[in-house]
Amino acid sequence: MATRSCPGDTLDRPLQLRGTTSNSGTANDRLARLPQIFGLLAVLAAGFWLRSLSPGKTPFSFAEWPWARTATVTLYFSDGQSLFPVSRRVPVNTELPSAVLRALLAGPDARSSLKSWIPYGTEIRSFDLAGEVARIDLSGAFLHRSSRPDLAKAAIIETMTALPGVSSVALSVEGKPVATPATRMPLLYFGSANGLVALPVSASDPRAVLSAYLSGPGDSELTGFPTDVRLVNYNYDRSKLFLSLNFTYTPSIRTLALDKPERMRLVLLGLIASLTEFPGVRTVQLDFQGQTRLGLGQCSDLLRTPQSRPQLLNDERLLER
Repeated sequence: MATRSCPGDTLDRPLQLRGTTSNSGTANDRLARLPQIFGLLAVLAAGFWLRSLSPGKTPFSFAEWPWARTATVTLYFSDGQSLFPVSRRVPVNTELPSAVLRALLAGPDARSSLKSWIPYGTEIRSFDLAGEVARIDLSGAFLHRSSRPDLAKAAIIETMTALPGVSSVALSVEGKPVATPATRMPLLYFGSANGLVALPVSASDPRAVLSAYLSGPGDSELTGFPTDVRLVNYNYDRSKLFLSLNFTYTPSIRTLALDKPERMRLVLLGLIASLTEFPGVRTVQLDFQGQTRLGLGQCSDLLRTPQSRPQLLNDERLLER
């Protein structure tokens, strides 16, 4: 017997319940939810894994990854005549002071022309940091082979006291003191053919350092301000640790900036570095009677705006022979 069908019905139409979507719609919805499902499973798995760890422990420490956390430190080597600061990046960890001392004794990169004031063969017999005093005992080679023990001591003291948490250095050789706890001595940074050179100076405040800097380096191979430059205004804001300086803009400054723009830049950076040796000076602003540029403008970014201490004094990566 023939069956009757409703108008519009077809025998091959799939069964569809009221209030539901088609099979193709359901499949698409499931595919769209897959990333959410996998994300939830990952969170749950991580939670169970963390709970399995001992309290207070983590599977790794970022401080153990040199590429994850590093700090820029300054090591003081030798250019043959003076202290030569070198900026180097080292891993940050709880042993940073001792690591920096080892790096200083190891000497500069062999690809550079620099040497070390610390004699070859000097070894660390002991090192201790307590109360911001770095107590260092070295082997006898430090004194027996040193040509300039004064600069060798200065290299250690300046390197170590540039680190946070180190305010002075007590140095001994074979257990015998050679320097009572010594604090950092101010340095004057002048321009040279290779970069900034550091000269120790006896000065008790930024004003005295500025006077010494304007007096010049006393070495024809080094460059400071031309002798005709005069200080017009000295303004110090103690609350902001901000020092503002205004100098005369002389023909000799213009000539230096035109003929040797890179050396002029080193002179300005050297003055900023010299003044920020003091904790009481955080930023320095340089002005030359309202000039917006020196020479062709290569130093414009250093003028009339507060400048903090240069992060890199002499980048070791650029000092290859």
